[in-house]
Formats: sequence, structure tokens, C-alpha cells
Amino acid sequence: MAGHRGTGLAVIAVFALAACQGGGDPAQAAVVQGALAANVPPAANETPPVQADAIAAMPPPLDTSRMQPAQIIDQNGFGQPMVAADVQVPAGWQTVGGVSWNDNTNCVANQLQLGWSAMAPDSLTAVEILPGFNWQVSGTENQMNPCPAAPWRSTREFLEATVQRTRPGARVLGYERLADVEQRMAQSAQANPQAQLRHDAGRLLIGYAKDGVAMQELLSAAITFSSMQGNVVAGTATISSLRAPEGRLDRELGKRIGDSMRANPQWMQAMQQRSMASLQRYDNAQRSSINDWHHRQMAIINARGAADRAAIRMRGNQEVAGIYSAIAANSSATSDRMHKTTMSGVQQVDNYAGVDGSTVQASIHGGDRVFQDTANPGNAYATDAPYAEAPAGYVELQREQ
Repeated sequence: MAGHRGTGLAVIAVFALAACQGGGDPAQAAVVQGALAANVPPAANETPPVQADAIAAMPPPLDTSRMQPAQIIDQNGFGQPMVAADVQVPAGWQTVGGVSWNDNTNCVANQLQLGWSAMAPDSLTAVEILPGFNWQVSGTENQMNPCPAAPWRSTREFLEATVQRTRPGARVLGYERLADVEQRMAQSAQANPQAQLRHDAGRLLIGYAKDGVAMQELLSAAITFSSMQGNVVAGTATISSLRAPEGRLDRELGKRIGDSMRANPQWMQAMQQRSMASLQRYDNAQRSSINDWHHRQMAIINARGAADRAAIRMRGNQEVAGIYSAIAANSSATSDRMHKTTMSGVQQVDNYAGVDGSTVQASIHGGDRVFQDTANPGNAYATDAPYAEAPAGYVELQREQ
């Protein structure tokens, strides 16, 4: 959003008409137009020139020596119509359009739309201001920037795309770079050490037929390309247009109209406040969205951490309980063994592990070899005979330690 956070009519007045249309008398303008046309021949699929008999039917030349006041009106930006600028147009010309606002876009620089034209009585000659456009250059987009993406990397590309959209079938006769306008843009640009600025201004000459009359039109724009951390944004406040029957483009007229434009200070202040408020609303909404996302992520992390800590505590408790249980079991087993040993000493018997899991006791005086009947474990006997053989079905038992 840096570098495109508002559109002022002061910029429009400097670049839209006076600077972009240029000066010079009509004869010199015709020479420049002829040179442009000679440099760029029409393509095979372009609209052919109008025949000489149709050109002969053109209306007589216009008298633009006398001027009359006109206004550019903002109809609904501030609750009621408000004069955005005063301007002088040739006497007898009709003006249409004005300032409108597109609040459906979060790209603040594209909210203000200036579309205005002054039309001559011949319905052919006109001076027009078309709405500009701000965009992110395709391939460099930043998802935090709400402005749309578009492929244009130069003023010429942008103007040619405008012609395809607004003047389908028109022939491109030539393009002229406006180095003096670029220099003035650089001088008036606000310094931003984080951004690299490139100013590109130019005008495109096109030709087409309108109501059987061969027409020529100059479309002009001054675009600033701003690059920061790989993201390239571009924009122009307006596109200016000067059109007339072929051979009658009067650049001096466009300059006079542009020089006469005076912005209304009250509207300028209101416009700036409105744009800043829109920008603040978007920034607040974006910041709130980021904070909500951060809080959700922190809640997930905290919940996961709490669950992990609870699982660790549970495992620890289980391990401690297991240790205590093992200690208790060992203590009980030890006590049982000690008790059994004590009782065996008192009774003067030895304990043997029986075939059915029981304990078989035999007197220490009866012999240290004990045999037990596997079919009837209740039958057992002891002997001292070193080579005694057990009867069928009997097994020798092992003394318990």
C-alpha cells in the first residue's frame, strides 16, 4: 500500500492534462502526429482508414478561442454534491461526469474514481479524464496488499491494455515517452528509503473511425512503480484523453484546459480525510484479523502444551506408583520369606516346591530328598538314601531358598 494511499486532484491537475498533453501549436502537433504514424504502421487486422469521401464530410473547424467556466462535481462522496474542482472549457462545450467512489474495494487508491469529459458541439472532439488504476505487478504480489494483480510493467503496456478495453479495433499509431513529466514526478516524490521508485510517463496515439469520420486520440498517463522487499506496486491517478478528427488534434487546447483546473481546498481536505479513514479501517481490520489468528494459534499451542504436561504428570505418577508398588511387593515377599524361614526353623522342617504350586514340608530328620506323587500330590516322602529311585509317578522336589 505504500505510495498509493490516496489520490489527489492536485496530482490530476499537474499530470492528467497540462503535463501529459503537452504544449505547442496545432501545426507542430500535426507534425509530431505524422512522425508517430510513420514510425508504427498499422497491423493487418486493424481497422482500415476512412476513405477520402468520408473525410470530406467532416464538420468545419471549431472555434475554441472563448472559454467558459465549468465544475467537476463529487456527487455522493460526502452526503451531498460537492465541487471538487473548477475548470475552463471552450464556450458551447458540454461537460459530463465527475468524481465517484468505489467503496467495494479494499484497495484504497482505487476507491476514488474521476471520470469527466468536455465534449465539443461536433460530438467528435473531446477532452476526457478517465479513472486511473493501482495494482500489484503480477508475480510480485504481497498477500497483505489488497490491490489487484495485473501484468503491466510499463506505461505503454498499461495504455495499450486501456485501448483494447475502451477503443476496440483502434490502430496504435505510435508511442512517445514524456521524460520531462518523469523528471517532475521524481522531483515531487516523497522520499522513502525502503522503496525503489521508477517513474514512467508517456502518451499513445491511436486512430479509428467514429460515425464515418477518421479519428485520432492521444491517451496519456504518468505511472509510478514502487518496489519494496520484492513487491512491486504501480498506479496512476488518471488517464487523460484528447481526441478529434484526424489532423485536428489541438494539444494547446488540452494544455489550456489543464492549466485552468483549480482544486477546491475543502474537497481536497475532505477527500484526504475520507481516504485516510478508509485506510485506517482496513488497517484495523487487518490488524484485528492477524491478532485473532495469533490468539487462536496461541490457544492451540497452550492447549497442546497443557495436554502434554498433563500426560507427562500422569506418566510420572504411574511410574512413581509402580515403584511404590514394587517396593511394597518386594517388602511383602521378603517378610513372607523371613516368616516362612523362621517358622521352618521352629518346626524343624524344610520347605519344598510342590508339583501343584503348593509348599511341601519335610522334617529335617527324615532326609533331604523329598519325592511327591504327581497324580496325588498329597502323597510325599523323604529319604536320605543317596541312590534312591522314585516310584512310578513320583518326582523329586526342589527345596525352597
